[in-house]
Amino acid sequence: MDTHSSDLYEYLVDHASDFTEDWLKFQNIKTGSHYSLDAPAEVHNKIKEQNAQYVKIIAKTLLISQEESKELIYNWTKETAADRSKSSTTLDEVIRNAGVFRRVFWTYVERFTEETDATIELKEVFEWERKLNFALDYVLETFTSTFLDILMNRLQAQSTLIQELSTPVISLTSEVGLLPIIGDIDTTRARTILESTLQQSADAHLSMLIIDLSGVVLVDTMVAQQIFHLIDALSLLGVKCIITGIRPEVAQTAIHLGLDFSNIHTENSLERIIAGVIQENSPYLHV
Repeated sequence: MDTHSSDLYEYLVDHASDFTEDWLKFQNIKTGSHYSLDAPAEVHNKIKEQNAQYVKIIAKTLLISQEESKELIYNWTKETAADRSKSSTTLDEVIRNAGVFRRVFWTYVERFTEETDATIELKEVFEWERKLNFALDYVLETFTSTFLDILMNRLQAQSTLIQELSTPVISLTSEVGLLPIIGDIDTTRARTILESTLQQSADAHLSMLIIDLSGVVLVDTMVAQQIFHLIDALSLLGVKCIITGIRPEVAQTAIHLGLDFSNIHTENSLERIIAGVIQENSPYLHV
């Protein structure tokens, strides 16, 4: 272990709190961000603690191998990226602060070389540069990757939830449900509708499902095929289907495309169907 590297490490650790105060001078106000000067006291104090710890982690890389540095850094960025993702801290703020941290860090390395009584050779400074800049670059690389993974997973979960909520099966009675479909249907949404509807119908133990298409303005061959697949799959579960709400323009398009709805029970009034199925011994329960 290099004596001067060890001395530099001790110097940086001892000045971690001062380092953080200098780093904070570069921050501004951006409400919601963890870095904002108007952040709540508990957030502000946590950021100061994290930054001081960050100084010590980067300083530690002077004394350990590159593989050990990578493991140490990855564990750190995994935790801090998850923490930042819970706030309104943006990735561009993180990148800006990475640059600020680097500049302040090298300022403290420079102070060490000025304050120490030891003779620091240029070769040793270049060795510090290689180790420290590798560590700082790896922090930014792993933080960005982890931060984006968290955001993408969150967006995917939200997208899935929105898709599921966009195809709710509404219970009209203990045996009859209503599926209102609204908006355009692409391949992805069609698959979601199929999977979600089958699961919801099975969970609710439905014997009949009314599919309302009044909110669908376009039915092409793909959409029709998905509707047919849905009806066939529901039939296998013992769920009978009624389609209602087909718009005149949709009916014309279906005829023009040669789509055959003749084997599917269709009705022109959702209100009449609902009024029927909620009555005891409704004839719609036996179609």
